[in-house]
Amino acid sequence: MYVACGSVGEGRQVFDGMPERNPVTWNVLISGLTKWGRLDLARSLFEEMPVRTVVSWTAIIDGYTRLNQPNEAIHLFRKMVKDDGITPSEITMLTIFPAIANVGSVKVCESAHCYGEKRGFNSSDIRVSNSLIDLYSKCGCIMSASKSFEEIMDARKNLVSWTSIISAFAMHGMGEEAAQNFSRMEIGGLKPNQVTFLSVLNAFSHGGLVEEGLRFFEKMVNVYQLVPDIKHYGSLIDMLGRAGRLKQAEKVALEIPREIANVVIWRTLLGACSFHGDVEMAERATTRILEIERGYGGDYVLMSNVFAGAGRFNDAERLRHLMDQATVSKVPGHSLV
Repeated sequence: MYVACGSVGEGRQVFDGMPERNPVTWNVLISGLTKWGRLDLARSLFEEMPVRTVVSWTAIIDGYTRLNQPNEAIHLFRKMVKDDGITPSEITMLTIFPAIANVGSVKVCESAHCYGEKRGFNSSDIRVSNSLIDLYSKCGCIMSASKSFEEIMDARKNLVSWTSIISAFAMHGMGEEAAQNFSRMEIGGLKPNQVTFLSVLNAFSHGGLVEEGLRFFEKMVNVYQLVPDIKHYGSLIDMLGRAGRLKQAEKVALEIPREIANVVIWRTLLGACSFHGDVEMAERATTRILEIERGYGGDYVLMSNVFAGAGRFNDAERLRHLMDQATVSKVPGHSLV
């Protein structure tokens, strides 16, 4: 109870005062510590465990995965299997997949796939099969993602399966393939949800298929009577902006319900204006942004660059000075190379 509420210290005191501890109490404390970001304490407790179960290993692996330490998560997974001889469960596999995706290694992905196949997880648990589609896609191997999807029997495919493969094609800019699978899903009798539509809209945006995207957005609202959220509107504005259809993009932005509108929408439009050199619309978008949030330096810099690109150097300098006078933050760039 203490750990679930974030009272990690009190929880540890209760644990230390217990005359007898079973694996359940150890696992509860380890899971709680990782949940609240105390991975160092969780790992120390994990190393003290007299008997580690698959739940213990899964909990600590999940902690490293969630706290963006994927290499250590993969190392622990290998150690669990090879050194301790513990057989992972389906939950363990689902826990390690995001770590592998974060690393982006196709080789490790294939190893996990083979292990899951050997243990029978891929055929017995649709969650594992669906996650493999997403994993291969995030590792850059769309062919393997598609193959994994096609290997799932039609009777086992659920909405998550279809959404996963549509998202995979979207991630790789393959709008036509995403649309084809959307149609296959409809023929199979499954009703798409908001996540499915967001995936296919992203596919059209990255693939430059504007008319198809507009048609699907209308289909979502009028045929399936789904209410668009801010992500759907954002994808639509991004799609129109990429295609240079800025007036339509601005019209969509202005029509977004006030209760869900946010600064990201106007930043998306500002980015499109910057790319296509529409200074007047960029000024309007910047005005909207600064009405909502004034503390992000990137907005000033982008608008200043728009002015400079149009030869309005005095305006660009004025905006730079305004940024210096205001209390703004600018996230420094970094490279993984």
